[in-house]
Amino acid sequence: MFFSPEIYKNRRHKIIDNMPENSVLIIPSWPETKRSGDVDWPYRPSSDLYYFTGFEEANSCFLLLSKPQAQHILFTKPKNSEKERWTGPIHGPEQATDIFQMDTCYLSSDFANIAPEVLKNTNSIYYTFGINPLWDTYVNQLIQTLKNKKKISVSVHDTIHIIAPLRMKKSQEEINTIKKAVDISAQAHMEIMKYTQVGLSERQVHGKFLYEIMKRGAHSEAYPGIFASGSNACILHYIDNKCPLQNGDLLLVDAGAEYQYYSSDITRTFPINGKFSEIQKRLYKKVLEIQKSLIKILKPGISFKNIHDKMAESLSILMKEENLLEGSIKDIINKKKYKKYCAHSFGHLLGLDVHDITFSKTEDIVLKEDFILTIEPGLYLPPEDFSLKSELRGLGFRIEDNILITKTGAEILSHAVPKEVEEIENICLSSH
Repeated sequence: MFFSPEIYKNRRHKIIDNMPENSVLIIPSWPETKRSGDVDWPYRPSSDLYYFTGFEEANSCFLLLSKPQAQHILFTKPKNSEKERWTGPIHGPEQATDIFQMDTCYLSSDFANIAPEVLKNTNSIYYTFGINPLWDTYVNQLIQTLKNKKKISVSVHDTIHIIAPLRMKKSQEEINTIKKAVDISAQAHMEIMKYTQVGLSERQVHGKFLYEIMKRGAHSEAYPGIFASGSNACILHYIDNKCPLQNGDLLLVDAGAEYQYYSSDITRTFPINGKFSEIQKRLYKKVLEIQKSLIKILKPGISFKNIHDKMAESLSILMKEENLLEGSIKDIINKKKYKKYCAHSFGHLLGLDVHDITFSKTEDIVLKEDFILTIEPGLYLPPEDFSLKSELRGLGFRIEDNILITKTGAEILSHAVPKEVEEIENICLSSH
């Protein structure tokens, strides 16, 4: 738990105000996952569960009853001295009640017996299926039990509709934490620009990034880092990171630190040998101008659709200017032909998840003060696309910054990482 218990409790009070009477919010933990054999992947708590409780243990579940009951209940695994000897302390129900300011805590194994009685007056359940199969089974049994007892239907709703509005708008504590994550990542990006040179491998640069973020306090990456040299940059989620760095190629680095469970997400594209070629420089500058134009329009009231339409128009103009696509600019936009060379959106919200929680229809989202998002236009010219000139095939560019929406505009949180051509070349060549 990185914030005070009162902060998590206040979040619970806020969501209760958005819940109808006699309803319950149920949030399970993620399941623990095997890596191989008897080795587990490092455990990370469910973002929703952590957001409302600060609780980090697996095999847990949080119940929040709306008014008039307004109860805060946590189900946890039991104390186990033998297991704790191997993997560390477990709170258990008694400790968890006090530490996390719950009304009461029970053992997770008792959910089937306790939940129907606690929720006997409940008419609506907010729960997201598919997070944890075991808890899906428990909740399905609960729904059937309540229906049998009450002889009336119990409505079930996805949690996103009441959780997303709260998580999308960041508190000052969250903003400060994300700024720290971004600052850690920014410093690491600058260090790998200095470090990168011909003869190293993508994996060595990735390792350098991990070292730089962890020595600054990050627990881990926010997502598997992309260290894509040459034509690998045209693979949008390339994570093999195993190829040697070649003279004359670009390196696209999409990587971010996770700090106290909050994410950062920065992308830079720079020359491995420290100098852009003329073609690389021309296309890079055009992508950069698009990115800067998108950031310029950000402010409260702008919709995701507004931003996407601006990117689509700008990319279509670039592709027409460079003779990458045929037809009028209007035709390229209307038929979405630009997706051939940029298949992804302009960006996404950022928070406890790197692709942070949104409503199901992201185009309907309207920016508000204290939203944090990424802006990341790209251009990807696959090596196998023989409709392109040979000197263009295999070039990939993406430039991504993390942005805080303010009362009147936007603050670039990742501004410390160079993105102008001259600045990039200077830092890349500074240690060559």
